[in-house]
Amino acid sequence: MKEKFLGLIKKLVLWGLLPLAFLTFLFVMGEQFEVGRLSAVAGCQDCPDLAICLREKGYLANDPYYPDLSRRYLGAFARAIGSDLGASYRVTPKPSTIPNPPKSNENIDQDIIDATKK
Repeated sequence: MKEKFLGLIKKLVLWGLLPLAFLTFLFVMGEQFEVGRLSAVAGCQDCPDLAICLREKGYLANDPYYPDLSRRYLGAFARAIGSDLGASYRVTPKPSTIPNPPKSNENIDQDIIDATKK
């Protein structure tokens, strides 16, 4: 009886906990890739061309975000699991520097003067 119980525990560890530990390791690796990508995006916010700045740092501006397959798959795995857990990987766009942009080409000068007076 004791041998059957030990065999069951051994199978549980081999087929249950080890794959779970490996998937957790892959998730943590993917999260680190995503943190690096998001910090690169934050560092490139002031650049006039975001795509060129991200390309220089080793990332793509649009989905899939990574030029190589290993980071692409691990990052997608981390985004999938992390978004199910409540994490947000979206980058919010910068707000406009003009308070109320003009709707037409008429009165542009007057709108700019009014915005600077406030």
